[in-house]
Amino acid sequence: MSELTRFSPKQTMDSTTFQITHSKDTYLPYLELHHHDFYEIYFFISGNVSMSIEGKHYKLLPGDMILINTLELHQALIHDPAIPYERIVLWINKSFLKSLSTPLTNLESCFSTYTSSNNLLRCTESIINAIHITLKKILEAKKATSFGSDILYHTYLTELLVLINRAFENTQASCIYQHHYSELVSNCIEYIHDHIEEDLSLDTLAQTLYTSKYHLIREFKKYTGLTVHRYMIKKKLAFSKELILKDYAISEVYKRCGFGDYSHFFRAFKQEYGMTPKEFYFISIQKLI
Repeated sequence: MSELTRFSPKQTMDSTTFQITHSKDTYLPYLELHHHDFYEIYFFISGNVSMSIEGKHYKLLPGDMILINTLELHQALIHDPAIPYERIVLWINKSFLKSLSTPLTNLESCFSTYTSSNNLLRCTESIINAIHITLKKILEAKKATSFGSDILYHTYLTELLVLINRAFENTQASCIYQHHYSELVSNCIEYIHDHIEEDLSLDTLAQTLYTSKYHLIREFKKYTGLTVHRYMIKKKLAFSKELILKDYAISEVYKRCGFGDYSHFFRAFKQEYGMTPKEFYFISIQKLI
């Protein structure tokens, strides 16, 4: 039996490779839509929970798996705290996952799609069991001290990633189940993503989507929990971190993310992440050393 991990609202990964946790809670503090600088594989075990990702709400069933890339804003929504909320969550560093891939096998494939993609993998019982067993083997190897446990820890991870990518490629194994969905909000999110480098306004979005800005405001808040402006800032900042990690100059990053000036970008970044863009860069680099 794997050890349970207490939920941390910090939502950061200490490892430079990957990190796995098995958690079971009856209460969680509210956590706003957020993103990570790493990939997330989320295996749902029990609870009355849905996952909100980019305006789409997935009502989860035991055995469901959610795949989340680094730019996708997401949030778990607990509908009945009386039912224990249990899940296994695996975080993987992007560069580490790339290093596990080969010219013939790209293990990042299951994270490569965006916005119109289906984040939910709802597989057959045999595939669910195989994935669950492999996750438990990773958890057991994590705490084991016997000879070769460190090797098995990484070997089981590679096995898991192959299983997941095979399931992802099988269109019969994955399907969309959404209990809340708005085509308007989805189109708006897709437009923001495609024009992230522009200084977008609410008026421009409403005009492009052939709707009133007041209707857009109401619908967007209803399906994402955020205002359009707050969402755009979060997406631009997430994009800025991607560029910073790719060694773009800070002076170029804020322009490419559609911020009007550096001071606006600096204030928004520090308010969102509690550090300056340069501090984020140096902390990220030190973790890789």
